[in-house]
Amino acid sequence: MPFIVLIYAVLILIGGIIGHVKASSLASLIFGLTFGLLLVGSAIAMFAKHKWGAYGAVILTFMLDGFFTYRFLKTHAFMPAGMLSLISFAVLIYLAISISKKMSS
Repeated sequence: MPFIVLIYAVLILIGGIIGHVKASSLASLIFGLTFGLLLVGSAIAMFAKHKWGAYGAVILTFMLDGFFTYRFLKTHAFMPAGMLSLISFAVLIYLAISISKKMSS
Protein backbone atom coordinates (compact mmCIF):
# COMPACT_ATOMS: atom_id res chain seq x y z
CA MET A 1 0.00 0.00 0.00
CA PRO A 2 2.75 2.56 0.74
CA PHE A 3 4.27 2.06 -2.72
CA ILE A 4 1.02 3.13 -4.39
CA VAL A 5 0.90 6.28 -2.25
CA LEU A 6 4.55 7.01 -2.99
CA ILE A 7 4.01 6.65 -6.76
CA TYR A 8 0.93 8.87 -6.51
CA ALA A 9 2.93 11.44 -4.51
CA VAL A 10 5.63 11.55 -7.19
CA LEU A 11 2.94 11.98 -9.85
CA ILE A 12 1.46 14.94 -7.95
CA LEU A 13 4.91 16.48 -7.43
CA ILE A 14 5.83 16.14 -11.10
CA GLY A 15 2.41 17.41 -12.17
CA GLY A 16 2.83 20.55 -10.09
CA ILE A 17 6.22 21.22 -11.61
CA ILE A 18 4.95 20.61 -15.15
CA GLY A 19 1.96 22.89 -14.50
CA HIS A 20 4.34 25.62 -13.40
CA VAL A 21 6.67 25.19 -16.37
CA LYS A 22 3.97 24.91 -19.07
CA ALA A 23 1.46 27.45 -17.77
CA SER A 24 3.63 29.59 -15.48
CA SER A 25 1.21 28.59 -12.72
CA LEU A 26 2.65 29.35 -9.31
CA ALA A 27 -0.45 27.78 -7.73
CA SER A 28 0.28 24.47 -9.49
CA LEU A 29 3.83 24.52 -8.17
CA ILE A 30 2.83 25.37 -4.59
CA PHE A 31 -0.03 22.88 -4.39
CA GLY A 32 1.84 20.15 -6.26
CA LEU A 33 4.83 20.44 -3.94
CA THR A 34 2.71 20.77 -0.81
CA PHE A 35 0.39 17.84 -1.49
CA GLY A 36 3.18 15.76 -3.01
CA LEU A 37 5.42 16.18 0.03
CA LEU A 38 2.54 15.52 2.43
CA LEU A 39 1.77 12.33 0.52
CA VAL A 40 5.44 11.33 0.68
CA GLY A 41 5.23 11.85 4.45
CA SER A 42 2.13 9.68 4.58
CA ALA A 43 3.87 6.95 2.59
CA ILE A 44 6.90 7.07 4.90
CA ALA A 45 4.58 6.77 7.90
CA MET A 46 2.88 3.81 6.24
CA PHE A 47 6.25 2.13 5.65
CA ALA A 48 6.92 2.63 9.38
CA LYS A 49 3.54 0.94 10.17
CA HIS A 50 1.90 4.10 11.56
CA LYS A 51 -1.88 4.01 11.07
CA TRP A 52 -2.10 7.78 10.69
CA GLY A 53 -0.11 7.54 7.45
CA ALA A 54 -2.90 5.67 5.69
CA TYR A 55 -5.58 7.97 7.09
CA GLY A 56 -3.56 11.03 6.07
CA ALA A 57 -3.18 9.61 2.57
CA VAL A 58 -6.94 9.05 2.36
CA ILE A 59 -7.70 12.63 3.41
CA LEU A 60 -5.14 14.14 1.03
CA THR A 61 -6.25 11.93 -1.86
CA PHE A 62 -9.90 12.77 -1.20
CA MET A 63 -9.09 16.49 -1.29
CA LEU A 64 -7.10 16.13 -4.51
CA ASP A 65 -9.81 14.05 -6.15
CA GLY A 66 -12.38 16.70 -5.28
CA PHE A 67 -10.17 19.42 -6.73
CA PHE A 68 -9.37 17.55 -9.94
CA THR A 69 -13.01 16.54 -10.43
CA TYR A 70 -14.08 20.18 -9.99
CA ARG A 71 -11.45 21.32 -12.51
CA PHE A 72 -12.54 18.64 -14.98
CA LEU A 73 -16.21 19.60 -14.68
CA LYS A 74 -15.32 23.26 -15.11
CA THR A 75 -12.98 22.90 -18.10
CA HIS A 76 -14.17 19.62 -19.67
CA ALA A 77 -10.51 18.99 -20.47
CA PHE A 78 -9.55 15.38 -19.82
CA MET A 79 -5.86 16.26 -19.58
CA PRO A 80 -4.71 16.84 -16.95
CA ALA A 81 -7.72 17.30 -14.65
CA GLY A 82 -9.84 14.36 -15.85
CA MET A 83 -6.94 11.93 -15.84
CA LEU A 84 -5.78 13.03 -12.38
CA SER A 85 -9.35 12.79 -11.12
CA LEU A 86 -9.54 9.16 -12.28
CA ILE A 87 -6.13 8.32 -10.84
CA SER A 88 -7.00 10.00 -7.54
CA PHE A 89 -10.29 8.13 -7.37
CA ALA A 90 -8.54 4.81 -8.06
CA VAL A 91 -5.97 5.49 -5.32
CA LEU A 92 -8.77 6.48 -2.95
CA ILE A 93 -10.68 3.25 -3.60
CA TYR A 94 -7.48 1.22 -3.22
CA LEU A 95 -6.70 2.88 0.12
CA ALA A 96 -10.25 2.41 1.39
CA ILE A 97 -10.25 -1.30 0.50
CA SER A 98 -6.78 -1.80 2.01
CA ILE A 99 -7.74 -0.08 5.26
CA SER A 100 -11.00 -2.02 5.40
CA LYS A 101 -9.16 -5.34 4.96
CA LYS A 102 -6.67 -4.47 7.72
CA MET A 103 -9.47 -3.51 10.10
CA SER A 104 -11.36 -6.75 9.52
CA SER A 105 -8.36 -9.00 10.04
